[in-house]
Amino acid sequence: MFIRIGDVEFAKNDQAQYVVTTYAGGSIGMRARVQSGEDLKQSEEKLYKLREGRTQEIEILTAEGTTIKGQYKINELNWKKEKKDDGQYELVFNIGLQKQ
Repeated sequence: MFIRIGDVEFAKNDQAQYVVTTYAGGSIGMRARVQSGEDLKQSEEKLYKLREGRTQEIEILTAEGTTIKGQYKINELNWKKEKKDDGQYELVFNIGLQKQ
């Protein structure tokens, strides 16, 4: 599974889980949890490159093998670091995309 929004790419691994949901009308929702320190830092840097309201060419390869491509507007972008019980941090983020 991978997700590319413009020139920013996210790839699933053992420490980074992504859930992609498609909705009627062409919307796509993406939720992610990144747990590894290095992956967390890299993912946060990538998120800073994205901007709400901007239209980007996207390509998503889902876990089921479906490919989604096209022009999508970023209509939601938020993230936060959460401290887990073991003292480590986890990056949790949501990206909402609307087909253009």
